Amino acid sequence: MSAAICLLAYSLVVLVLGPPLLRQASASGANPRLGIAVWGTAMISVLGAWVAAAALAAVDLHRHWYQFDRLLAGCFAVLRALATGGYGPALQVGLALLTALSVLAMGVLALRAVAALQRGRRHTREHTEAAHLAARGGARGPGGALIVDAPASCVYCLPGRPNTIVISRPALTALTEAQMDAVLTHERAHLDGHHHLLLASTRALARALPGSQLFAEGNSEIARLSEMCADDVAARQHGRHTVVDALLAVALPPSATGAAEPALGAAGLAVADRVERLLTPSYPARARLIQLALLGAFLFVPLVLTVLIVAGSPLCITPNMS
Repeated sequence: MSAAICLLAYSLVVLVLGPPLLRQASASGANPRLGIAVWGTAMISVLGAWVAAAALAAVDLHRHWYQFDRLLAGCFAVLRALATGGYGPALQVGLALLTALSVLAMGVLALRAVAALQRGRRHTREHTEAAHLAARGGARGPGGALIVDAPASCVYCLPGRPNTIVISRPALTALTEAQMDAVLTHERAHLDGHHHLLLASTRALARALPGSQLFAEGNSEIARLSEMCADDVAARQHGRHTVVDALLAVALPPSATGAAEPALGAAGLAVADRVERLLTPSYPARARLIQLALLGAFLFVPLVLTVLIVAGSPLCITPNMS
């Protein structure tokens, strides 16, 4: 049972200390791919710790069902002298109920995440169908993008079979040929990088755990960093200033563009941060070091705990007592 406590303690530390450290490390947008990896690893490690803790608690409880003094001693080694079984069956049943509720909570979390993913896919599919209906006769523009009538300038992509890039008629007027090429490269970078799958997963976790700052901020930060990744691809091919001009030409809030929530729009998120980053690129070594240190911690600490559990270390394993 102490193994489960070790894992839960690790997850609690990440949930409390992780968001401010991660926020500081990814604020500048330095190496957005690494930033995405760090946020994603933090969320995965917490989920993995919860699943492993629930499984270990269930196994430990089953193994020591008739040896409650050993089970309690494993959980609270400091109170070993008090763990003589005098607590009676009521506390043991309570512990079993707590373990069952933990397993049930993990199941509910999984179901909520799956339901959110399904809603996102349905929303994307419906929006794609609506975009094709809005396009007069399936009008195609530069790069095979779908042209729709809309009151505002917008360019965004919708994943599917086939993938669809949507351009409003005002955007066709607002963008020069070079800017249009940069925007299309930006959208193709989203599709080629499968950013929609990443964002669908983080959005589902944020909705399944609405009270968790780690998952809520992780979803927002990964969306922002994904836009920066696509900006970098477009900037390498067309130049930073061309990408900035294109962003400013179509920059409007998502609500004004009419883009669906799962859509990835070139100028729909954190435009000011992205423009500043492109115009004055800065990659502070401190932010990169923090990112690497956090990534190492999120990978190394769970690995160490796993090794201790497998090796039967008294630090994170229920001791055998005669």
